[in-house]
Amino acid sequence: MFFGWLKLNVVPYTQSRIKKVRKKNIIYTDRIACCIGVISLLLGILLPVVNRARASGLRTVCKGNLRSIGLGFRMYLDDNVDVMPVATNMPSRKLNALLPITKFILPYVSGKKETFECPADKGQKSLTGEKYFITETSSYTYNTVLGGKPVNKSYFVERQGEKEINIQVMNDYWTFHGKASTVGAENYLYADGHVGDLRKQ
Repeated sequence: MFFGWLKLNVVPYTQSRIKKVRKKNIIYTDRIACCIGVISLLLGILLPVVNRARASGLRTVCKGNLRSIGLGFRMYLDDNVDVMPVATNMPSRKLNALLPITKFILPYVSGKKETFECPADKGQKSLTGEKYFITETSSYTYNTVLGGKPVNKSYFVERQGEKEINIQVMNDYWTFHGKASTVGAENYLYADGHVGDLRKQ
């Protein structure tokens, strides 16, 4: 008799309890799914913004490096009757016995080697896969055509009639800062000392 009463009263209670727990679990699952969806949406919006901000920061540091190198060039030229250094473009290839540009300009940037390292230099398209800063002693390539003469007597001025504001002295070895052919993909140091992109002034 007692066990019969227990069966009648406990079993329905237990079944209703299970139903309530299941219902609560379904509600909690829905809430969790909703939260995950909101977080995913926010990440989708914020990540591109963060990436753009980071890329902009790297580009700014790179420009700062080139401005410092430009000041180094100015001091070097003051000590060398305005004659541009005769240096090799890619010392790792050992095409000639010329020294890399860093050997000439490094003393004029307080010996800070990191001045020649672009923070976005990851060795893109380099032969070894290492940073250009490691293989070439600089993330920036030198316009070797300028070597051995003052800029105002260079090929670009005398033959092409270019202004110093448009003559490239150094620039990123690769499009470190964006897709090729897009504005801002590479930074350039010009003969007049300003840093910018490839657009003519």
